[in-house]
Amino acid sequence: MDHQEHEREHELDQVEETDEAYLEEDDVLAELPEDGDHPMDEEDGVDIAHGEGFGEGEEIVWEDSSIQHFPTHRSSVFVVSTHPTLPIAVSGGEDDLGYLWNIEDGEELVKLTGHADSVTCAGFSADGSMVATGGMDGKIRIWRKVAKSEKIGDWEFLTELQGPDEVVVSLGSIHPSMVDKYSDYGDGYLVAKMAS
Repeated sequence: MDHQEHEREHELDQVEETDEAYLEEDDVLAELPEDGDHPMDEEDGVDIAHGEGFGEGEEIVWEDSSIQHFPTHRSSVFVVSTHPTLPIAVSGGEDDLGYLWNIEDGEELVKLTGHADSVTCAGFSADGSMVATGGMDGKIRIWRKVAKSEKIGDWEFLTELQGPDEVVVSLGSIHPSMVDKYSDYGDGYLVAKMAS
């Protein structure tokens, strides 16, 4: 071990004893200019969750800059998907429900029930005639738009497909000829079968 290595090892031993470390001149790769932003002191901390850290009488203002919101879900929302042509969105959440919404005014159009666990995926068919929800209960539930109705909120339940428990599927595009049934191969994969 040469003299420089010995000195470096001695410096490291001292750092471990004092828990303080300093950079040497040759350790610096580049210096950044100071931008005026300084870290907060511990006493300057703000606890937003409890409103602490603000001055007396100051009110926290939460700004909602969203274009639209759908407030009916009672807990977390896991999926939102939009209709290909109509101003409709489908959402699904932890409350075991799906909803169809008018995206122009936020009005609830249809409550999509029947799941026994969180609704984690939802989507419309490519032509917009059907909507499906998939949940952690292994069910895929499918509704179709009432063909003779001009109202965007007229949907009827079509069928339910039961798969393995705790399945999480991505519904993608649903073709009307593929909603008859599907098979569970035991490993969480679902294969749609053509209706006869």
